[in-house]
Amino acid sequence: MSDQFSSSFRGALDLSSLRQPPATSPASAQNPAAAEAIIVTVPSLISEMTEVNLRHYLELSSKLVVLVDFFSTADEASTSLSQKLESIVSSFGGKAILCRVDTEKQQRVAEAFGVTQPATLLAMMAGQPVPLFVGDQELEQIQAVVEKLLLVAVNNSITGTAVVDANAEPVPTTPQLPPKHKAAVELLNAGSYAEAKAAYQQILNEIPSDPIAAAGVAQSVLLLRLEGVDVDKVLNNPPQNFDELLMASDALLAIGDYADAFEALLVNFADASQDDKNVMRERLLQYFEIVGKTTPDVVAARNRLTSMLF
Repeated sequence: MSDQFSSSFRGALDLSSLRQPPATSPASAQNPAAAEAIIVTVPSLISEMTEVNLRHYLELSSKLVVLVDFFSTADEASTSLSQKLESIVSSFGGKAILCRVDTEKQQRVAEAFGVTQPATLLAMMAGQPVPLFVGDQELEQIQAVVEKLLLVAVNNSITGTAVVDANAEPVPTTPQLPPKHKAAVELLNAGSYAEAKAAYQQILNEIPSDPIAAAGVAQSVLLLRLEGVDVDKVLNNPPQNFDELLMASDALLAIGDYADAFEALLVNFADASQDDKNVMRERLLQYFEIVGKTTPDVVAARNRLTSMLF
């Protein structure tokens, strides 16, 4: 395990205690000069960090230590490390909380911290990142590192304590939708697809470049087409005509098999009539709106479609 820290991360923090053995247990790591303890109410000692709430945890790190676990469920060492971190976080008496960052879903957060691989642990104190180690470690080693970190926190007047309150307002992990978008989502979730389409279309009429509304319209149209359809039956029976091909591609998209939904149309595109090509093109563009124009599957499918059109 490395105790080396990049000088660019040190800032005004006194990290000298990280070079010394812990002189006290985390339970007794108190700042005697503190006028009063700072209590921070949290819904849980373990939470998810995303682009949306990153600033919240940066600000919180001025009161208590925020451990950040950059993980991937596909990495065995990362999974092992995450389990150990989750098991020990409560042993520090609320002096530290654990934030987890999915390196596959939150690539921009990982990039912001200069993290290039999962099974990476760092801390945030006073808004500054403090790299700790990369790779799985023994439980006792992790505890020792955090104990040293808590001494650093005390030396820098970071002495808050997190208290779990199940009724505390959760920290948002996804962008908060504007009222009109939220109303449209509620209609969609309630199965009122026609009303949801109209609500999203109204937003598009006001803001033609709104990508969320465009995706909402496309998704509403898809769900209207699939209303009353036995998706399993569709998927278990190879399409025999053009209409069945369109229904099969809809069903594939609905179950999240995006690549196969695109492929079902693209592989048949060259041999289709011009009228059918027009329908397939419009269907694919709807799919691209739903899945997201920048996702790898969409980029690849859009390039194939473009090459066949010109």
